[in-house]
Amino acid sequence: MSYRVNWEIRAIDLTAGFLRDDSAGVSALWERVSQLAEEPRPPESFPYGSPDLRRLRAGRYRVFYTVDDDRQIVQIEHVGRLP
Repeated sequence: MSYRVNWEIRAIDLTAGFLRDDSAGVSALWERVSQLAEEPRPPESFPYGSPDLRRLRAGRYRVFYTVDDDRQIVQIEHVGRLP
């Protein structure tokens, strides 16, 4: 069963800002996030503060997202990057 992956505008804006100096990393980030459609709770992700909010590492990026099982939606809330 496949989930739909939605991005908050702020998360898209942050990710677009990283493109200038790390296009390969952002490409890998997009690929990793797209895999959440098939497996919204991969073993390398973990709950972050509540069961509905999860954190996933994608290279030097951190993705914070929620999973709505009833509606089958993965909502990307925030993307951060390590220096």
